[in-house]
Amino acid sequence: MKNEKNEITQKVISTPFRKTAKGRIYIPTMDFINFLNFLSFYRAKVNGMLEYVQVKGNLVKIVDKPFMIEVCLDWLENNFESYSNDGFTIKDVLESWVAKIRVLMDEKTLYFLPTIEILLHLDTENESYFYFKNTAVKVDKYSITLVDYKDLNGNVLEEQIIDREFKLPKSGSSKTSVPFQRFICNISNQLPDRINAFESVIGYMLHRYQNPANSKAVILLDGTINELNIVSGGSGKSLFVKGLSYMRSLCDISGKDFDSRNNFSFQRVSPQTNIVAINDIKENQNFEMFYGRVTDGFTISKKYKTDVYVPFCLSPKMIITSNYLLKAPMGNSTERRRYEIEFSEHYGKHLTVFEDFEHYFFDDWNTDQWNEFSMYMICCIQKYLNSGLVQADSINLNERRLINDVGIELIEFLDEELIRSKKLHKKELFQTFVKGGYVSYKYQPTQKSFTTRLKKYLEYKGYNYKETPSNTKIYFEVVNNSPPIVYTTIKDISVDYRIVDTKNKMTRLVKELTKYFGENRQGVLAIDLETTGLDPHNDEIECMALTFKERTGFNVSFRMQKGKILDFIQPIMPFVTSETITKVFHNAKFDLKFLQLYGIEINGQIKDTMIMDYLLDPNRKTHGLKEISKLHLGYCQVNYEEMLKGKSIKEVPIEELTNYACEDTDQTFQLYHYINNQLNSKL
Repeated sequence: MKNEKNEITQKVISTPFRKTAKGRIYIPTMDFINFLNFLSFYRAKVNGMLEYVQVKGNLVKIVDKPFMIEVCLDWLENNFESYSNDGFTIKDVLESWVAKIRVLMDEKTLYFLPTIEILLHLDTENESYFYFKNTAVKVDKYSITLVDYKDLNGNVLEEQIIDREFKLPKSGSSKTSVPFQRFICNISNQLPDRINAFESVIGYMLHRYQNPANSKAVILLDGTINELNIVSGGSGKSLFVKGLSYMRSLCDISGKDFDSRNNFSFQRVSPQTNIVAINDIKENQNFEMFYGRVTDGFTISKKYKTDVYVPFCLSPKMIITSNYLLKAPMGNSTERRRYEIEFSEHYGKHLTVFEDFEHYFFDDWNTDQWNEFSMYMICCIQKYLNSGLVQADSINLNERRLINDVGIELIEFLDEELIRSKKLHKKELFQTFVKGGYVSYKYQPTQKSFTTRLKKYLEYKGYNYKETPSNTKIYFEVVNNSPPIVYTTIKDISVDYRIVDTKNKMTRLVKELTKYFGENRQGVLAIDLETTGLDPHNDEIECMALTFKERTGFNVSFRMQKGKILDFIQPIMPFVTSETITKVFHNAKFDLKFLQLYGIEINGQIKDTMIMDYLLDPNRKTHGLKEISKLHLGYCQVNYEEMLKGKSIKEVPIEELTNYACEDTDQTFQLYHYINNQLNSKL
């Protein structure tokens, strides 16, 4: 597509002006409305907002009234010659238009423009599209193909069109020929794993599909840090973001002026924005303020205008660059919304990108370099579609969080104290710190904040500790500072985890259950669900794992059943709902809510290993399944994010999901027996 003036045929359905019997020019209102429609103007809902648009084929341009007037004037100038013999001049027509323009362009008048429905052409979970001037480009896991605009099954907004042409290269470009690819290698310190991670970030940001199971804000940070927690910047973060802006509609917001508490901080964002970038965000910003915008819809507030709500499926992705860590509560709520990646120290005061490449990125590129850049970015999204968002190993993130949350002075103080003693009296330790001149009076903590920071120090350092005695908790006692324990993993043992996804396999499972519980009247059945999300009303059960013998498990897959789930699992329901078989869960309330909505009622005795572990030790801070498996059984389970590998749970191969789900029930089964014995021994 070329940005040329549109050639408008002289054949007009309704002339936008007429001559009276007295020789005057007048403008019939409906004739003018029909004339605007002839010029391809309509009213349309775009992303939920009523807009004036100009439609040509399946290309849509959102316009305002001045643009509509400008197009009318262009038409008049180019076509008036056909009316030059009618006894009036172009000036006469212009005078008539000016005299009536307020009425003609009034909202109530324009209401009579035809209203059409705009169905936008969007990315899907497995496909992404780019729109260049000469062609659209379709990207999926296996191919990159050119598509004619007329063959797209939806409308494309003009502001989504990249202002350059694209052609597929005849042969693949090497790293040495694509400056931006070399730049990515440099900020990755030439490490293949980090290169893959950065390229997956590019792909994730360019993919215009919001996956509710994997929606994250990307945070770009410097990898270098000194002991005072001072960072210098200049590592290439802004250039990375600028590269994204040449492929998608990106709203760049200055982080220096940004205030997450200000309702109008995002007023420059439009419903058509694909990426919101907050560049160089200032210190002490709280990431918790972004939670809703990352995983829910996006509200745009503008002064003196009605708020615009963009639903989650159309909402922009968010990328933040910062020289400082963003404050955030520890836990899953933060981790599932945040993806942090650090830049190497390749660039900085000692070397700029310009000095390295001897030209300015983007401004100095020729047509071939732009085409190579486009192809590289397209390849990044193809990698992302295949591998998901790849996690990069931390360079200094943990150390920076420690300094940020605890403070360098307190870190040094506690390092010295723990050499002397592993048992720390909270109040005495606090008094020693505040009276020891470690920090000025102005910055001295309170007893409460000191204790909080002390806990964070112990957690970041990986110390196992307890607060003693249990009734007063006046001491912190480091109970184990030995070298890291080597845990058993699934790779170290022989397990029998089976997939149950056919009727024959279900029959074999029922035989196993019948035989086992026929011989073991006191046997227990461990149950665990893997779901597509946390909301039982909106998410689905992906599979149900069962274990009734150590190191065995059966993963009943719901994937292939499609509406026949209850029929498929009916043969095992007598065991799941039995009054006489004890059912064991970990965090039972989560699983029971999902099962209840599927019409499955669990009868008989229900045991929850999370509650049992709390009864065993109410003072311990965590009772998660993976944590207590390490603590009680010396076993390290597969991490959930490691299992997903950036994909949704529906994309995880059934074999890998089976190992993960059955491992959960196997550990729950073993933990039940261990904790139950421990509790009985205390009676």
